[in-house]
Amino acid sequence: MAAAGRHDTGRYCVVFSLRFEQYVQRREQEALAAALPPYETVTDRAGAHMRRIASPWTEALFDGAFYRSASPAQPGLPIVNLVFVRSREGNTIAATPQLLGGGHTDKHLIYEGLSRVDADAVLSGATTARARSLVLSVWHPELVKLRLSLGKPRHPMQVVVTSAGDLHFDEGLMFQEPDLRACLMAPSSAVVQLRDRAAKTPWVEVIDAGQPLSMRRGLQQLAARGVAVVTAIGGRRTAQSLIEERTVTDLYLTTSPISAGQPDTPFYAGPDLPVDLVVEKRGTGPETGVRFEHLRVRGAAKDEGNGLTVRLERPRRQ
Repeated sequence: MAAAGRHDTGRYCVVFSLRFEQYVQRREQEALAAALPPYETVTDRAGAHMRRIASPWTEALFDGAFYRSASPAQPGLPIVNLVFVRSREGNTIAATPQLLGGGHTDKHLIYEGLSRVDADAVLSGATTARARSLVLSVWHPELVKLRLSLGKPRHPMQVVVTSAGDLHFDEGLMFQEPDLRACLMAPSSAVVQLRDRAAKTPWVEVIDAGQPLSMRRGLQQLAARGVAVVTAIGGRRTAQSLIEERTVTDLYLTTSPISAGQPDTPFYAGPDLPVDLVVEKRGTGPETGVRFEHLRVRGAAKDEGNGLTVRLERPRRQ
């Protein structure tokens, strides 16, 4: 390993490479420098059955607490939340998520912040994780402090769902750090090849999720490894599978006021999905028109809903 940085958080003491430390420093500085217009609460129907996540800093920006479900969608699974930003037409594919118009508050406070603060793992599809320099973590120093206060390690486990295994083990940053837990979820047909390729990085674990690949089976194995909370960030095929297999408890959905993205790319294209509205927020200042919704999938967990069941809205083309 090259020159490295050492982190001692009390429970966790890890060593990372210089390349990784430089990446983390850049991402933290980017988050700290971003102007974050606060959100305003439109609706807050969270009940006692929801887990409350907050610090004074996040409550001031988010106008209240952030929530997640306290129970998984099915016994034996982790709690799984799904996070997406979309254009006003509902498009979710763009060169970068920021081009969809969700704004800095969504990116730094929610997408790379509150939705991951108490997550044991962040899960993505292979396309999302193909970048050479990418780690799925929390970056704003205030959110890092909140994560550590919850007893979590600095960075969550990196979980990548892949059917072909065409990932850059030799270059991908998330696969090069022995002290950063990384896991590949793959169909049985790709497991042997992936394990052979991962032999040089024995800290990268390969999970056999069956044939065809079953998100439920893969998540069960994550739960058996101590993963209690998973934040999933797509892509679309991964999101579709997670929802179809009834593994998702919470949707964190940010809708922008602009036309953007590749047409006809909703994050979910299945039958109407009954959900409970937990929280709705609206952007302010330069982010006026942005809408954030926390939607709890109806019937996903044993907890009772809030009595307001709605269908997942599909924005109309403007």
